[in-house]
Amino acid sequence: MTPIPYVPEQHFEQIKSWLQFWDESMTHEALPQTGFIIPERCVGFLYRTDSSLCIMENIVAAPGLDREVRSEAVDAVVTAIIAEAKRLGFKLMMGYTQLDAMVKRSEKFGFVSIPGKFHLVALPL
Repeated sequence: MTPIPYVPEQHFEQIKSWLQFWDESMTHEALPQTGFIIPERCVGFLYRTDSSLCIMENIVAAPGLDREVRSEAVDAVVTAIIAEAKRLGFKLMMGYTQLDAMVKRSEKFGFVSIPGKFHLVALPL
């Protein structure tokens, strides 16, 4: 599975339907320009800042995927986001989640987790 760059005109409606399934919503304007998608599988985004810090956010998997397929797709998207952040010269990536499964996944990639109602995760790049 190889993620491709997110193109709003091609991919947003698919993402919107995934979010609706998970009882969430997002507008096109709220998403950054830098994202990676595996169509019919998973998407994730890199929020760039004007500092050495970037944020990985809005990782969403398509509903109904087999657990192993979903896991492989999410890992591929996270890998692409981290590689892009490094390529762009960021020094620290952060994210947050309420999902323990995402905390465990982030730790697999080397993130450090700070527990709370929302877990904050950070990765030196």
